[in-house]
Amino acid sequence: MKLKRLLASGLVVAMMTGMLTGCGGGGDSTGSTSSNNSSSSSSSSSGSQSSGDTSSDQASNGEIVNLKWITIGNGMPTNYDSWIASVNEYIGEKIGVNLEMEVISWGDWGTRRNVIVSTNEPFDIIFGNGNDYVADINLGAYTDITDLLEANMPGLLELMPEKYWDGVRVKDRIYGVPSYKDSSVTNYAIWDKELVDEYSLDISTMTTLDSMTETFVKLKADKNDYPCYVKNDGLYYIFDVYDTIGAGTQILGVRYDDKDAKVCYVLEQPDIYEQLQIIYDWRQKGIINPDAATLTEGRIYNMWRVAQGWESAGKTAWGPQMGKEVVVQQLGETILSNETVRGSLNMVSTNSKYPEKCLQLLDLVNCDTKLRDLFYYGEEGVNFEYTEDGKVHKINNDWALAGYTQGTFFTVTTLDTDEVNQWDEVRDLNEAAVASVMLGFTFDTTPVSDQLANCREIWLRYKSEVLTGVQDPAVVVPQIKEELMNAGWQEVVDEAQRQVDEFMGK
Repeated sequence: MKLKRLLASGLVVAMMTGMLTGCGGGGDSTGSTSSNNSSSSSSSSSGSQSSGDTSSDQASNGEIVNLKWITIGNGMPTNYDSWIASVNEYIGEKIGVNLEMEVISWGDWGTRRNVIVSTNEPFDIIFGNGNDYVADINLGAYTDITDLLEANMPGLLELMPEKYWDGVRVKDRIYGVPSYKDSSVTNYAIWDKELVDEYSLDISTMTTLDSMTETFVKLKADKNDYPCYVKNDGLYYIFDVYDTIGAGTQILGVRYDDKDAKVCYVLEQPDIYEQLQIIYDWRQKGIINPDAATLTEGRIYNMWRVAQGWESAGKTAWGPQMGKEVVVQQLGETILSNETVRGSLNMVSTNSKYPEKCLQLLDLVNCDTKLRDLFYYGEEGVNFEYTEDGKVHKINNDWALAGYTQGTFFTVTTLDTDEVNQWDEVRDLNEAAVASVMLGFTFDTTPVSDQLANCREIWLRYKSEVLTGVQDPAVVVPQIKEELMNAGWQEVVDEAQRQVDEFMGK
């Protein structure tokens, strides 16, 4: 069924391999790919050749089309004019496109994006994520690109495995191009290495909440500090094993590995309920900071915390951010779901005159290392420069565009300061990810939209206190359920289960 759902083409076999040979130069590792292509013309990249060939006739005939791409970042770059000139010189020759970018600041994004979409403001490509993807599709904002991919995105089709395309399907159609990066979720416990050494901790055996309690009690007594210091979203990661199926709330979902695909009230599931009890116990023991439920920001130092990422991020990000050396331990499996894939998407407007060109541009941004570096690092000679061994040296940190919004990580040239190629590690996690049984399914909430909205609000009222241990789950979990039932919860569950059963072929 899945093979039939993608494209009836020979590309399927290549996509299932997940190899990088068709994108960014064809090396076995991102490092070798980048080194081979970064300091020379990217026409040597097989990915860029594919994109260029698609429209070589138009480009050679001098036809240039204008496209506008709206995205998020730190606002417009100070060197935008010179940067976009170099971009347009390159893509004009490659695919006959002249690009205009609008980079909206983080604080203005939500409001500005809503205005753009709801008022049909002109654009060709816009960044987005799972929070708005389905709603915008229902508004008719985005082009159905399913049948345009094969002809216009050969590089990305080869680079990104089929299951990641499944993650953006809505009613078996594709409306968004995922940024193939850390597109699955892997949680890591991050420990202060000094404490691990001092107490001779074997963190490989401490991968569940109950296995940490004894150590946390001792650390609390010895250090007079909170081993689990969190803000108001608490230990939210415990819900990652439940696929929210597009319902938009943590408390309704299907466990990622449940072959029966039972839609459930997540809080009362044994695995989640047990952890909520431990969190409540931690609060009583003083392991969790007492103001957690009201905090909107965490703190820099943590004895222990959980974050999504990859192992080498301990050295490249988590440790430096904390100002301490850290050690990390993976918690659970790497999981692939619609939600993890939809963390970064680019959509083509239904009003765009050139949807094919939009896809060709996104294919080139993903698969041509020279262009990928221009978007990721900024202007060569101003924001970055290439070293003799083909790596990137950052001249400054002034670049305003957000790299995760543009395309894949796996064709970005590595930095001269990187001791390891972290993108290889991310790629390996992606390829080993366990796909949720609900991958490719999106709950059509229209029949129960009012009931679901009311149920979401109920959970939001309780969420912080439940996940920071303020409320006793023995009391609050039944209390929440009673309120949910009065708000139409059973209707929501029944409709979701009906659609899930249909998706599963029951």
